[in-house]
Amino acid sequence: MNNQNNSKDNLLKSAITLFSQKGFENTGISELVQMAGVTKPTLYYFFQSKEGIYKEILKQYYGRFNTILIEKSVYIPNTKEYKKDVYPILLKIVKSYFEFAENNKEFYMMILSLSFAPPTAQSTIMTKPYNIEQYEIITKLFKDISKVHGNLKDKESQNACHFVAMINANIAFWYQNHGEIDDSKAEMIVHHFMHGMFV
Repeated sequence: MNNQNNSKDNLLKSAITLFSQKGFENTGISELVQMAGVTKPTLYYFFQSKEGIYKEILKQYYGRFNTILIEKSVYIPNTKEYKKDVYPILLKIVKSYFEFAENNKEFYMMILSLSFAPPTAQSTIMTKPYNIEQYEIITKLFKDISKVHGNLKDKESQNACHFVAMINANIAFWYQNHGEIDDSKAEMIVHHFMHGMFV
């Protein structure tokens, strides 16, 4: 049983590495099983196909991250104090993205690379439901905020899109060794975003 678990884990780890470096479409099953140190029948036994292993990666990582975002996206209004109203919840979200990207670097880079993939690519299609779920979580947060800050009404989807885009741009720069993703960077993102949001 331990050997089976090791084989499955090795396949998942190898797949994430290859998909993040070469993309899903450019990764072959032969090189995947070779890196994992298993046979093709082993891959088929656990995942049925290359698509099956990709879907399992999405399920595990996105499932975990989206659950974190739901837990962190609880807005408690405090309009009398700037630092205790919208600011802390947005800061909490940015830090959650940063922490997840740092702890799951290859997976996150695999996902970021899809920003430049064709919409008809198989990897894009398989990832789309998880992206939609994530944006719905962030959009719901902005809807909760707009109930208190009426000037943000009807801008919730737009704000969610811009907010996540700012976060991901900074993570991408960090990945390319251009800057850090630390508390000061998180604070800067929130300040810049809120300045534009409330204009």
